[in-house]
Amino acid sequence: MSYPPNYGQLYGAPPPTKNNGLAIASLVLGLTGFITCGFTSLLAVVFGHVALGQIRRDRTDGRGMAFAGVILGWSLTGLWILYWVLVMAGAVSSFGSFAASRGDSASSKAVGAHSVVLEAVGSDGATSAMNITSSVDFDIKQDSGVPLPWRKELKLDELGHTYLWVQNAGDKGTVTCRIIIDGKVTREKVESTPYGVCQVTADTP
Repeated sequence: MSYPPNYGQLYGAPPPTKNNGLAIASLVLGLTGFITCGFTSLLAVVFGHVALGQIRRDRTDGRGMAFAGVILGWSLTGLWILYWVLVMAGAVSSFGSFAASRGDSASSKAVGAHSVVLEAVGSDGATSAMNITSSVDFDIKQDSGVPLPWRKELKLDELGHTYLWVQNAGDKGTVTCRIIIDGKVTREKVESTPYGVCQVTADTP
């Protein structure tokens, strides 16, 4: 009894195909992109494209895994980029709100600051001051040949030493000098002697 020839034995069985290693790596990296904040997603895209090229050339298996790795890689990369854009936008918005609140706080502080007014008034023929020297927190300012009346207003966060010195430029008339803090006359003096000097000092309201 004769048997048909066994072609598998004559010619040998075709070698089993193997999966492309880069296709497997692409799929694994694409899946791990969920837990690596997208850092492996780009590698999944690169390995997937390289694997597809090798599969076309070498006829190896793994085309589906390579496609899955590429799709996962691109998808997760896009999602993580969107996430970080939103995070940065939120940080910028929070910083803007913080800066605005600080600005509002500074404005409120300026509105609530103390008002310090230095004033010199001439009467009965005193029309000018030979010299006016003022000092607020020891910041000394000096002016010469100043017409009267004269007034300087300052806004201060904290009250300190305040000083005003006024000399009549003529031999007649009266010079009145005063320091007004927060709308209240704190110090006042009247000088009526020729070329007289009017001087006031305030350390507290």
